[in-house]
Amino acid sequence: MKNILLNVIATNKYIQFLDGIIESSNSFLFKESSITILVHTNMDISHIQERYKENRVKILKNNIDHEEWPLTTLKRFHYFLSSKDIILENDFSFYIDVDSLFRGEISESMLPEIGMIGTIHPCLFYGPGTPDRNSDSTAFIPHGAQNRYFCGGFFGGSSNEFIQASEKIRSNIDNDLSRGVMALWHDESHLNKYFFENAPSVILDNHFSAAEEQIDTYPNARICFLDKSRRGGHDFFRS
Repeated sequence: MKNILLNVIATNKYIQFLDGIIESSNSFLFKESSITILVHTNMDISHIQERYKENRVKILKNNIDHEEWPLTTLKRFHYFLSSKDIILENDFSFYIDVDSLFRGEISESMLPEIGMIGTIHPCLFYGPGTPDRNSDSTAFIPHGAQNRYFCGGFFGGSSNEFIQASEKIRSNIDNDLSRGVMALWHDESHLNKYFFENAPSVILDNHFSAAEEQIDTYPNARICFLDKSRRGGHDFFRS
């Protein structure tokens, strides 16, 4: 049995999505393994931990501050590294957006012996997508590069490689911030630069994931990224 950790970030109003990702993880995520969900939050989740204490999924908390948009998403790699010791207690570590649901089995067969796992963006399957073309940013990928575009919503790998990636991306983000530079799509731009230079050994493609509005078209997608505009809008959750 493998020990697998799933990181989620749920500050302020995002906490309302936590039950959904816990319940769908319990139903579909690596069912032959021991699962820990590490919730990076500024909210009290003791009642949620109590509610799920009999589940196969263990719930841990890492206290963070809620910061002004886009820092809470941009600094996800900082949060991971603040829990480095917990992450390294596990064989594999992943991140998923808390406003998501697992809809189908995610099995141990996808776990790589080496390398990371990346998920092609569900709305940008073809072509280079929208990487950062600003050469002032450490997330810069030049025009004409043979890249594919990965979403920031689900990725992972062995815990050692997850930490290695987080350290490199955190360093790049700090470099940008020290010079007043913000990558185009924040953490996702930096993740794409990392995968451009360190290609994932497993690429989740062919509509492995889908945005909520795509589910009728791709009913077999195993991850659904929920549409915040149906639940109050992006600004509502970022406040």
